[in-house]
Amino acid sequence: MNKLILGILSIALVALFITGCGNNSVGNAVTDLESSSVVITENQGPVKDINIEAYNWNFNQDDVVVNKGDHVVLHITSKEGTHGIMIPGLGLSTGEFSPGEEKIIEFDADEAGSFDYFCNVPCGSGHKSMRGQLVVEE
Repeated sequence: MNKLILGILSIALVALFITGCGNNSVGNAVTDLESSSVVITENQGPVKDINIEAYNWNFNQDDVVVNKGDHVVLHITSKEGTHGIMIPGLGLSTGEFSPGEEKIIEFDADEAGSFDYFCNVPCGSGHKSMRGQLVVEE
């Protein structure tokens, strides 16, 4: 019986290890919703630093445009209210941040397209209008 349990645990650990070492379409992502940054690294191109400020109930810019191959560093802060940003098409999320706190999302723009982003922390009556788009041009 003990050998059976050890065998099942061994198989489960190997499967967990293999799953954790998988690759996604935007590079090797580390997404820690409790930390201050999300980093995706692969091939670093020209660096594009972008500041996004959240406030009730909008962002200071709706569209962010970068070039394919850019190494993008999004510096995200809140002027008022508690917010978060999620970019589902890239599998990225900052987690929650409050006024005066900065979150950083860093990644390589290796796929052209338009990627919606939005506040993923319920922040009041205008929450649903907190949307923008990240455009990666060829």
